[in-house]
Amino acid sequence: MRFNAREPMPNPPVTSPEPQPATRRQQGATAPPPRPEVVEGDYRKSVELALQDDVERERGIRSFKVISGDPKQPYVALTFDDGPHGDKTMLLLDTLKRLKCPATFFLVGMQARRYPGIVERMAMEGHEIGNHTYHHYRLPLIPLEEVATELNLCRDVLRSILGVRTRLVRPPGGEYNAAVQRIIELNGYANILWTDDPSDYKAGRTAKQIEGFVARDLTPGGIILLHSGVLPTVEALPNILANIRSRGLIPITVSELIQRGGGLLKISKVRISQTSAH
Repeated sequence: MRFNAREPMPNPPVTSPEPQPATRRQQGATAPPPRPEVVEGDYRKSVELALQDDVERERGIRSFKVISGDPKQPYVALTFDDGPHGDKTMLLLDTLKRLKCPATFFLVGMQARRYPGIVERMAMEGHEIGNHTYHHYRLPLIPLEEVATELNLCRDVLRSILGVRTRLVRPPGGEYNAAVQRIIELNGYANILWTDDPSDYKAGRTAKQIEGFVARDLTPGGIILLHSGVLPTVEALPNILANIRSRGLIPITVSELIQRGGGLLKISKVRISQTSAH
């Protein structure tokens, strides 16, 4: 369901105690064998996510899932998936810093493990960090017990770098079903989807096209899906931000988007993350 000022987020189910926080830069647990990954063209369209949400609402299914913020408030959230990606992500961070724009990064565990310094920089510069699984697998296509493993491996890597855990998760490609959603909730996460997907990852997509698609679907309360390893996206950012601000909208992190809409992501009195842009 969409959490906004009228529907605060409930507390999650109580689960068994987590392992003690790992030491900084600890390399994390041993990863499971390869499984089907989400590749180009696998991302679900915003309308598909909205339709699935409508069906779940009609069936009375309540879940910790966020598609948008409050459409009556002038805020949007820029989100970047799949990183870190070395120099490309560093260039993206340089651009966000110059534009004074906070963002939420959904990181793949094996990439974060490879580039811990970039993860630290994200946090230090006021960006929010979320869990995008360890391998970027299509979660409905792997055994359920491995869904939890994917979340926990990524959680452990991020916590070993930052010293805290995130409460946000985005399933690769937006792919989830009732069983996957249940595991997400049992592990204390909110499932963060999107309203605006310019498909910036597609081969040949230009900065101008990315700008146009973002502008076309931009709405108050929107969550914009972008990727941290795409150079045309970095090139498009100044105009994307100019357009957002020209409409009187303010970019903030996903957690702030939810909190300003009245949703509560304070789960068991544990902070969402150590980052909060103001």
